Amino acid sequence: MSSLNPNYFLHAANILLLVAYSVRDILWLRLFAVASALIAIPYFVFQPSPLWVPIGWSALFASINFFPSWRIFLERRPIKLTPDEETIRRLVFKDLPTRKVLQLLSVGTRTTPRMGERMLERGKHPENISLIVQGTVRSERNGDALGELAPGNLVGSALLLTGVPAEVDAVPIGPVRAYCWQIDTLERYLVAHPEVRIAVQRHLARDLAGKLVSYAESESR
Repeated sequence: MSSLNPNYFLHAANILLLVAYSVRDILWLRLFAVASALIAIPYFVFQPSPLWVPIGWSALFASINFFPSWRIFLERRPIKLTPDEETIRRLVFKDLPTRKVLQLLSVGTRTTPRMGERMLERGKHPENISLIVQGTVRSERNGDALGELAPGNLVGSALLLTGVPAEVDAVPIGPVRAYCWQIDTLERYLVAHPEVRIAVQRHLARDLAGKLVSYAESESR
């Protein structure tokens, strides 16, 4: 190693550290810090007597920055949604980042209610709110049809906003796929994620307005 001056490693490490302090992106900052700590290690190794304490500290600093860097990298990877998840994003949450859509869906469950099964029962406080992904759900009162809910509509949206018992029954009239959230769980998630809460409230308002128009037209016939 007589032809290679160990000081070069230290110079290179410090240059990388300066670059790390000059970047704005936290991932690049950490990666340059990892590279700086690793490149500094040969300087301490090639001393007449290896400097084990600085070697240990450099390895520790590299590890401390490496694992958060890996976590950030994983969080930034492109996300591929399933067909149902992509349908939900397109129908309801086009303005939300894909990762946020996936987070919201992770606190709910897929459901396939049977034809004739009540997804909403008049006079009861439901525990769940459902988003129709495929199929049609009919709103009824005393056996009279009030309207039909299509993909993108919510079953129980008015109850999430008002907290009052259901005034109608909601019954699938064919094969239906839906996404279901427990209301308590959904509300806790939305409190912790304001960006998603705004998107959900916006869709709730549109959904409720559409239902009111549909019911008014049904009553006028």
